[in-house]
Amino acid sequence: MPRILRVNGADGEPIGTASSRDRVQRIVEGLGPGRYHVDEISSDPLPSGHTSRRSGVGIKRVNGEVAIERDPWEK
Repeated sequence: MPRILRVNGADGEPIGTASSRDRVQRIVEGLGPGRYHVDEISSDPLPSGHTSRRSGVGIKRVNGEVAIERDPWEK
């Protein structure tokens, strides 16, 4: 199932897309401190029947540390 991970800003606007969690981390590392929602977008329906869903959140702290937290269904 082809999928894209889209990183969104606090305003909901897309910031970038990635093909893996590692690439999401690199996108967030290049941004300012804050929380960035990550959506999974698929060409095939996901278990919910939809083609997109929230996948997690990327957090960049003021000290530059980055954490990518997956939503529960991703673990």
